[in-house]
Amino acid sequence: TTNINSFCKGMLLRDDIILTTHECSQSTTLFFESTRGSRVFLEATPHTALNANMGLHSKLGFLQVKDAPWHYLFLDQSVRRARMFLSLRSHPDIADVADDDDYNNSNKGSSRSSSSSSGGSTRGSISPYITCKGYRPIVHNFPLPNGEMVPIGEELLTVGLPNENILWEHADLDTAPALRNDDTNERWWTNAITLKEGEATFQKYFDAPEINGPEGSLSIVRAHDGFIGKASGVCESFDPRGHRGEACFYNYVARWRDQKPFSGMHFFDWLDYGTGRSLFERNKKKNFLPDLNDDMVGQIPDEGCVKKKFNSRTVHFFNDTERQEHEIYLSPSEHGQQVIARYKQSDEVVGPSSHDHPHLYMFDLNKQMYIVDKNLWDKENYGAIKHTAVLAGRPALSAGEAYFKKDGVIWGINYSSGHYRPKVTAVTMMYQWMKDQGLNTSAFNWVARKQWSTKDCYETDWKSFEIHAFDVRVLEKTCREVTKSPTWTFKDD
Repeated sequence: TTNINSFCKGMLLRDDIILTTHECSQSTTLFFESTRGSRVFLEATPHTALNANMGLHSKLGFLQVKDAPWHYLFLDQSVRRARMFLSLRSHPDIADVADDDDYNNSNKGSSRSSSSSSGGSTRGSISPYITCKGYRPIVHNFPLPNGEMVPIGEELLTVGLPNENILWEHADLDTAPALRNDDTNERWWTNAITLKEGEATFQKYFDAPEINGPEGSLSIVRAHDGFIGKASGVCESFDPRGHRGEACFYNYVARWRDQKPFSGMHFFDWLDYGTGRSLFERNKKKNFLPDLNDDMVGQIPDEGCVKKKFNSRTVHFFNDTERQEHEIYLSPSEHGQQVIARYKQSDEVVGPSSHDHPHLYMFDLNKQMYIVDKNLWDKENYGAIKHTAVLAGRPALSAGEAYFKKDGVIWGINYSSGHYRPKVTAVTMMYQWMKDQGLNTSAFNWVARKQWSTKDCYETDWKSFEIHAFDVRVLEKTCREVTKSPTWTFKDD
């Protein structure tokens, strides 16, 4: 771990913070973090904010890791990982006996020692600057080049270190959840949370306007009544590992909430780096799944949510360019008796579909319609197409499937979407949209759900709608009109 002029040592306290000597903290330095079988090089620069708070005669200083990796609690929530625990004790006792399950299980029947991935001492040994409790490295002193041990506790306690994921022996050692990446063998620790705090994180997504959408719209949150259903929809959209499918999230969220005692982990930490990472894995010797409560199973049984399969089945969310490629516009046929759909970019008509395999569509808050031709969809590279893919999980006015004849002629539109679960209000707004364009609304079938009727039009609180794209004063009348249309047909639920 050297720079041009000197040999430096440092401790990676957090992914972005290195503790080192005062001299080494004054210039750009190239460190490496040693992990099992590899070295990760880190370029670090002086940590101006922390160094400014160090005492005038301090022998220690800090470096800030350039381009430090982020760890994601959710796709839009990034944090840094804590790599060790700071101690107020400058005279460590004999290292504690390992007490975490991961450590004990991995060392049963073996007398070999194991080193901490953060560069700590061997289990059971005494070091003047770092000890380990299980896999948890505890830093007591910093070794200077002349052999002097500088106590880190009192000075670092007052220097203004970030509160988030800077862990202390006296406050966090016994409560901080341990996380592990099985692919890289990395370990880290985090501040413990309560189940109530974990649920509150989900609730913020439930209440966010950009996710929940305006009153009267469809969304991955409004489509569900209970916490687990809403959380499952949020999980697919904000999954940091690539939008795994909503259906199995139901099973995992239920188990996360049912933990006794609660792990102290945010959901995705528990799912991928905690005990949830192997929850539905088969016992390799006896070939069985763990005994789980059947009453918590969602749409797919646990057997279908084995982690290896679950991780590989992701939904490809469209970027803006991909979405624009599927945007369509409608126009009347030559004699006005039919409605034709064409792609805006190419002006080509939408291809025909079969009755059993209609195309997928989304109708967004700006009254833009998108069609995905399932015959052309690259399923091999992108997996099955889902409604959440088109708008990247954002709210919509309608979602479902569209039936096409040749030459882009629409035969019918349905409202089948498990992710968005449209109501009769979605039909109403699409119908009004076509009326506003002067299109023949009787030119194709409005394929409704069997339980929908004109009664729903009277029972809907149209005045509460906040859809700026429509005059809500006319929507009730439009609803009655479409439900009495000669082309109003039904589809089995």
